[in-house]
Amino acid sequence: MQSNNPILSRVSVQANFSQPMTVEGAVQKSILLTIVAAVVGVAFYIYCNLTGAFNIAMAGFFVGAVGSFILAMITTFKPNTAPALAIPYALFEGVFLGGVSLFFEMKYSGIASQALLATFATAVTMFVLYRTGVVRATEKFKSVVISASIAILLVFVVQWIMVLAFKSTIPGLFESTWLGIGFAAFVAIVASLNLILDFDLIESGAANGAPKNFEWVCSIALLATLVWMYVSFLRLIGLLSDD
Repeated sequence: MQSNNPILSRVSVQANFSQPMTVEGAVQKSILLTIVAAVVGVAFYIYCNLTGAFNIAMAGFFVGAVGSFILAMITTFKPNTAPALAIPYALFEGVFLGGVSLFFEMKYSGIASQALLATFATAVTMFVLYRTGVVRATEKFKSVVISASIAILLVFVVQWIMVLAFKSTIPGLFESTWLGIGFAAFVAIVASLNLILDFDLIESGAANGAPKNFEWVCSIALLATLVWMYVSFLRLIGLLSDD
């Protein structure tokens, strides 16, 4: 079975009918990882904010981003490692969330709670649309969302290279302009649509008899999408506040 989530697009899983995964198991593990990431994120945010340890917050931002990315890649190519790496992945994501939230809060007071509310409301909406069949994870839908996700990733890679190598940015795309706001909104929409792929991945995995450890792979994918959504809403709300 091949995943439709960007970070799992090259994973192949051998079915194990003696102990297959279940939707309930994947949901429980997803909730667990989300809680772990949220608790760590809030604790790290509060600590850095109260102590004024903004350098530690920035270090946590980078360490969390790199650490979670590395662990996600490992579970992508070696899904059997997911049960052992899932909690560490959530810890890294939590540190990243705490750092990035403090960064935005320093510039836009109250933005973290707004982005969190937007993420929660959007996640619920996507789930309802998926369960009612209004939005279906057809092959065309998957292809469009995955292609858009890859395109966004490439744009960000180009942006990072330009910043690091040339001290410049892509003109207008990451600024508080109509182009920048439009791009940020597009990223938030694509990130949200990835939830449909995650929901479908869980149901397809259970239907195809994927092994029990694939529940952890699905939970990592779902948490990755939620974090992407949250950061996307942070950027979008921040740009709108500047406008």
